[in-house]
Amino acid sequence: MRRVRWIQQLSVIFGVAGIVSVSGTPVAADVSSTNPAAILVFPKVVVDTSNNIDTFIQISNTADQPVNVRCFYVNANGRCSTFPFQVCNPNRENSCAFPGVCVPGWQETDFAFRLTSKQPIVWRVSDGLPELPLADRPGPKGEFNSGSIPPSPDDPMIGELKCVQVGDDELPVDLNWLIGEAGIVDDGDTRIYNAYGIQAIEGANNRDNTLVLGQEYNGCPNLLLVSHFFDGVSLPLPGGGTIRTDLTLVPCSQDFNFQAPRSVVAQYLVFNEFEQRFSTSRSVTCFQEIALSDIDTRPGSGDDAFSIFNVAVQGTFTGQTIIRGVQTNATDRGTGLLAITEEFRGRGSDANVVHQRGLRTQPDIILLPAAQPTGL
Repeated sequence: MRRVRWIQQLSVIFGVAGIVSVSGTPVAADVSSTNPAAILVFPKVVVDTSNNIDTFIQISNTADQPVNVRCFYVNANGRCSTFPFQVCNPNRENSCAFPGVCVPGWQETDFAFRLTSKQPIVWRVSDGLPELPLADRPGPKGEFNSGSIPPSPDDPMIGELKCVQVGDDELPVDLNWLIGEAGIVDDGDTRIYNAYGIQAIEGANNRDNTLVLGQEYNGCPNLLLVSHFFDGVSLPLPGGGTIRTDLTLVPCSQDFNFQAPRSVVAQYLVFNEFEQRFSTSRSVTCFQEIALSDIDTRPGSGDDAFSIFNVAVQGTFTGQTIIRGVQTNATDRGTGLLAITEEFRGRGSDANVVHQRGLRTQPDIILLPAAQPTGL
């Protein structure tokens, strides 16, 4: 396991822009939440045991052979400027006591393990797994599990999990054997979503620590399509209450080697039932979990009624939002995004991956730290 430094982000960029085109040659795009793959992306992992919130992760080996996996937690906790050990959320109102402000941060923790053939593994993120099942005795085919899974770096914590299929030398391989699922348990209510799977392209992997999505692996989608209720829609009695949707976005390009945070401007086109169009944009650095009505307003519910994601502005119950990541400066890395939505309805909730469309014009790149095989 490797714990690394915090990188603090001092600002969030806001802006308004329409969807723009980017020249270039489209690359392959086929990110699935149902098919086995070589890279798994769990966009949202959350732990807050003091409030009975935790996440369960399941990863399954679909092959008839053992599989080696390298995983990377992205701890996206913010820290209060006046109390640097106090965890906060920059997208939540009054996260820090005045005059402090919540400074976004990013920390990566990696680990590795080995799974026997046709085996799933499940762990609670707050606890991890100090020892995997079948580590001390063989399975039906005489195979052993090995490695360990650390607990969450913080409690509370919010962030992401990425896992990559590797060989015995911990270098990536062009095999697609992994499938995953996450369950967010929130004080008895459970929201379950499938992990995104990015498949390796057979024969294209050069077995180094630079993963090129769109050349060695299938690429990330060009557009994300989210069908949703507008925030503030009233629910009928007897339960009552209103509907709220939270959006979690993670960039496809990430640098786990040099710990360099990746920022992408997410552009939004919002359509209501009258086919009226609205637009806005907001920067995403490494990870962002935010209520829809806070994308274009201040954190908190005080001015939600002025948001283009709110029923008070749109006048219809439902709509569709198209999201695209765009480049803000010259770079050799793409601006693909992946997302999940969480819909809160009174006492109930659910979580979903989102629909996708189109091809990226530039490959996304994931940089891994140097492999350190431990005899898994």
